[in-house]
Amino acid sequence: MSQRMRWMFVIGWCIVIYCFSEFSIFTGESTERVLRHLLTYWPFASHGDSGASPLNFLVRKSAHVTAFGILAVLVFRALVPRRWAYVGAWAFAAVYAATDEWHQSFEPGRTAAVTDVAIDASGALLALAAVWMWRWVRHVRRKEFSA
Repeated sequence: MSQRMRWMFVIGWCIVIYCFSEFSIFTGESTERVLRHLLTYWPFASHGDSGASPLNFLVRKSAHVTAFGILAVLVFRALVPRRWAYVGAWAFAAVYAATDEWHQSFEPGRTAAVTDVAIDASGALLALAAVWMWRWVRHVRRKEFSA
């Protein structure tokens, strides 16, 4: 895959993240409503008023970790084989997370939180650590088979 195409994937994913921040369907209240509706179909779910809130928190923060983890991996792929690819990918994801939260501060029904930037940056770091581990295991296995 060409370098230009890899950067196109990065830009495309940045647009996806922007859209999640832009549209009111992805506010906390909206996901809370959807989760409450889904919980009514689960036989083991509590039907009290507080049933979806912890789940809503978990789903929303997991989405942050996942979205920015994917972004970091895409940027890493666009930067490889540069020596600073890991640091550059993490920095790109962290800066984009900050600008995304800033963008949310202007959207009705959305809030900007420094903690979300930290969660996003942590998601990027976790994803890059997983990439590093996967590449290290591949390298070790290649050495074992070539010996």
